[in-house]
Amino acid sequence: MTELEMTGLLVKLANEGVTGILALYSGGGDSGAIDDIVYTTEKLDAYDDDYALDEIDSMDTYTPEVKYLRSLDQSLNDDLNSFLVDCILDNIEDWWNNEGGYGKVSILVPSGKYKINNSVYITHTEDYTHEGNLLGKTEE
Repeated sequence: MTELEMTGLLVKLANEGVTGILALYSGGGDSGAIDDIVYTTEKLDAYDDDYALDEIDSMDTYTPEVKYLRSLDQSLNDDLNSFLVDCILDNIEDWWNNEGGYGKVSILVPSGKYKINNSVYITHTEDYTHEGNLLGKTEE
């Protein structure tokens, strides 16, 4: 997707009244995907992008009133999904392989500024060595 196409996508979202987007993703075992993309039409802090991104990040996505982008416009949902995976999420810490991970992308509309909170599961191995004599372990 070109910068011009992304600008058009953000303008279309803004024309639909969207002020912020929250994309939730997860993965593991060599695959990952965006699970949901939700949006808000609430007025966000216009003077503090960090605060506005935090407002988006803290959106409650587990209520019946949640607004799914696919319900608003499936084509915009698909285009944004593809762009986020191919151009943003594939270029950060590995959240889809092995133990995997999860995260969320908060996006301001129409500026396109974003913030990612990425969590990666990491398992490390500890090795131990034990020595002894089998004869010393037998029962009396």
